[in-house]
Amino acid sequence: MRRRPAKARPRRRDGPPEDAAARDRGTDDDLREFADRMSEAEQILGFGTWRWELASGRVRWSHELHRIYGLAPGEFDGTVEAFLSYLHPGDRDRVWALIEHALDTGEAFGFEERIVRADGEERVLLSQGRVVMGPASAAEALIGVCHDVTDRAAAESALGLSERRMRAIIDNSPSLIGVKDLAGRYLMTNAETGRILGRPAEELVGQRCVELFPEISEQLLANDHLAAAELKPVYDEAVLRSDGESRTYATVTFALPDKAGRAVETCTIATDVTERREHDSRRRERVGWENRIAAALAGGGMLAFAQPVIDLAGGAAEWCELLVRMRSGDHDGDLLDPAAFLPAAERFGLVQAIDVWVVRQALAMGPGPAPEVNLSAVTLCDAAARSEILALLGSDPAGASRIVFEITETAAAEHLDAACRFATALTDLGCGLALDDFGTGFGSFTYLRRLPLRYLKIDRSFVVDLVRSRDDQRVVESIIQIARQFGLRTIAEGVEDEATLQLLRALGADFAQGFHLGRPAPLAVAVGSLVPAPGAQHRSQRALGRDRLVG
Repeated sequence: MRRRPAKARPRRRDGPPEDAAARDRGTDDDLREFADRMSEAEQILGFGTWRWELASGRVRWSHELHRIYGLAPGEFDGTVEAFLSYLHPGDRDRVWALIEHALDTGEAFGFEERIVRADGEERVLLSQGRVVMGPASAAEALIGVCHDVTDRAAAESALGLSERRMRAIIDNSPSLIGVKDLAGRYLMTNAETGRILGRPAEELVGQRCVELFPEISEQLLANDHLAAAELKPVYDEAVLRSDGESRTYATVTFALPDKAGRAVETCTIATDVTERREHDSRRRERVGWENRIAAALAGGGMLAFAQPVIDLAGGAAEWCELLVRMRSGDHDGDLLDPAAFLPAAERFGLVQAIDVWVVRQALAMGPGPAPEVNLSAVTLCDAAARSEILALLGSDPAGASRIVFEITETAAAEHLDAACRFATALTDLGCGLALDDFGTGFGSFTYLRRLPLRYLKIDRSFVVDLVRSRDDQRVVESIIQIARQFGLRTIAEGVEDEATLQLLRALGADFAQGFHLGRPAPLAVAVGSLVPAPGAQHRSQRALGRDRLVG
């Protein structure tokens, strides 16, 4: 019986040819899977890799690095020159020097670089890498990772710019700004603080409050502790001496907390409010005087007084100089000396209303001695006040023709053009014009030439000691002669005794006034009794000066 042929046994699958091929296929699959995962990781993390083979000069980029540079995979030429061409020209030398240093030393490297992508957009990359060493410890390649940090670099740049701006604001602030720890040691100050202390601001860091501001250190430290304890701003004032004078500072102190909200530092900002306080004080004073003067003018608290001006030839009271007084409160209040309110009225621009009021009183006087009205320098340069006075005078031509207006030489000097125009308008209305305080300034002859004067008033400083001073006699005699040369008449002020009166008459003065001849009295009383008073009691020079302040 024939035997059936035995079945052939299958060959073992792990034989050498088949096993090697399978292993190669498995390895390729693993590498592709690893590469895919690396590519996914690069995309997720936003970084690309590169490798530079030193022997061949070949540079390989990952797909993600192509994308970062704005290139499609394979568009990069793979050369060092191509890599350098994408670097910002301003960074090429620096980057190449860092790479050469890594090759020379074998050290890892890291740097930021600017690139210019293929589309022209500028980006900022963070590059990190190391040297791959080959046989005999020789550098074989460079490998690296690039991460696009443009957004972060822009944020850091903006933060740095913001910090620089804030520092510029702090250093150019006119306020003193300082940060201290809770022990009172300065951690930061600004330029203004250094200026006040006469030292550079950086030298103040580390100094204690008691060393820099010994006079107010206790006050500042107390505010620090209160602000730190309550975590609320503390407002205060402090007085410092700067450039030899005391200055008032408004201060605010507040706590600077840590992440947990605990106060660890304090900041104090001190602003010089000296001028502001003075301005506020002047404003309050001005408002107070405005209210007082307005009330006095409207409610009868402003009074007109008159002092006689005597004709030395006939002894009669030719006219009277009008003076103003003001009550301190209601109708029963004490009368204030002119020195108590007229300087404030001039300083705050309120005297114009008083001058206009005096003109109204002069026009209302009616028959009798003619009124003499003083005009302040403020009124002379105030167009509205001048217009109001001229309108009043124009409405009463007869009354205007009786008034003599008195302008001081000092006022004319400060506002000569305005004084000349106004004086011309006054004289066109028939008013007389007298120049007061003649001889006390340096432009007396200029005023004689330019102003349409009728009278010169000899200043009281040349009259009060006339009998005893030969120099004063020469001055008075000269003024009288000058007046005659210009066709003017003279009025001597400050006559306090009979001897002075007789000497003035002998020297040729035309008119005189003073306490010896009559004291200022309320207008209603004075007009009916303007007669010489040779026995008038002498008053102190200070009192005389107060009574001579006129509206």
